[in-house]
Amino acid sequence: MSASRLRAADIRSLDRGLWALGERPITEADIVAALCRRDRDAFAAGLTAARLWGVPLPGVLADEVVSAPATSRRDHGRSVHRPRGRTVDIRIHLASPAAPRRGTALVRWSRLEATPVSLEKGPTVRVTSRIRTLLDLSGVLRHEALVAIGDHLVRHPRQEFERRSKPYASLEELLEAAGAFHGRGARRLRAAVTQMRLGSDSPAETRLRLALVKAGLPEPLANERPVGGVDRLGTEIDLGQPDLHWPRWRVAVEHDGPTHLTPEQQAKDIARGERRSRAGWVEVRTMAEDLQYGCRKAVNRVRDALLRQGWTPSA
Repeated sequence: MSASRLRAADIRSLDRGLWALGERPITEADIVAALCRRDRDAFAAGLTAARLWGVPLPGVLADEVVSAPATSRRDHGRSVHRPRGRTVDIRIHLASPAAPRRGTALVRWSRLEATPVSLEKGPTVRVTSRIRTLLDLSGVLRHEALVAIGDHLVRHPRQEFERRSKPYASLEELLEAAGAFHGRGARRLRAAVTQMRLGSDSPAETRLRLALVKAGLPEPLANERPVGGVDRLGTEIDLGQPDLHWPRWRVAVEHDGPTHLTPEQQAKDIARGERRSRAGWVEVRTMAEDLQYGCRKAVNRVRDALLRQGWTPSA
């Protein structure tokens, strides 16, 4: 395109050397694909790769990046795009095995020896593998966030909802990768891998499980189906598959996320709670507000239920 065409009203500039046509919404994957077409050695890494893979990230780090973050400034007459201090750099992160390219207000570059893979979103959307992405995030994310990503990778999927039958990785693979990793955050990653579990279905469940264990409560089983109880008439009762539970003390925890707000799901939840009550179980249902301030409210409620069911701190 000529310079005059690029100045036309229907062309908008996204970054240096990068334009979009019309008002069609642009995704982060679109930007990565365009930059990978321009540079055949380039691939997405770090937080950008994590978002493209759809792994859970905390807070604003999960938000797509399609425009330059407001971190640019002038320093001694020179444009600087890196954030100040220890703030996380949320620009689109691209990497290459060659010398790093010059960063812009929208894109940061790093030198990285890795074997990228192509996403189904397009052959030119190249990213680091899921496991390699986890390794690279160990220098950016805290312990709890790393555990949540590991839980996401190793959990057994539900075929009817996710159209896949195998986890993205095994615990053995993550342990091996963490043991061989010596980059930034390696010690934090190895500590996180020891707390990753197969059964957590959401970051909220991971967060709650970690908080319960940190508070000195026994570690619960996650999304495993307990042995069915019986009611007073001796009829077997289906206890369902609790988010977290302690079979020894017959306590179950269910975290009510957005999918539990429909009338149909609420009716199912109530009926399930009544079945568990008939079998002698105590069900603790938590919501988002219970997970604030280090899950303090949830921990107190679960501790009370366990104590009422016979648990003692020395057990």
